[in-house]
Amino acid sequence: MTILEIKGLTARVAATDASAETVDILKGVDLTIESGQTHAIMGPNGSGKSTLAYVIAGHPKYEVTGGTVTLDGEDVLSMEVDERARAGLFLAMQYPTEIPGVSTANFLRTAATAVRGEAPKLRHWVKEVKEAMADLDFDPAFSERSVNEG
Repeated sequence: MTILEIKGLTARVAATDASAETVDILKGVDLTIESGQTHAIMGPNGSGKSTLAYVIAGHPKYEVTGGTVTLDGEDVLSMEVDERARAGLFLAMQYPTEIPGVSTANFLRTAATAVRGEAPKLRHWVKEVKEAMADLDFDPAFSERSVNEG
């Protein structure tokens, strides 16, 4: 079971220069999420919802000033952004931009190449995508749609 645990997390917008004022946004966030759970983080504009997501993902605009974030006991805050993404911590945009002409299957193959260090053989990749689509009960036509289309 995977566990994301946040304890006493405090963060602020990082100063852009020595004379800039910093603004504290997160003030002692505690949250534990176990695999299989769904959580909703709600609050008014400016309450820190997006900041929490950006801090966990490692956005350089934010500075962690205290607390811990661990994923299965590993210190997330010491990980580089790409390490966090490989561990499964990344942001997905609510309204992503469509990428016409790039199929979802091709996009996923490019991602698999980056993670695995080499491109999967095309015939193996097609089989892998078809099996994954069947396991997830996705319409196989989805893999041929352009990224974020519709």
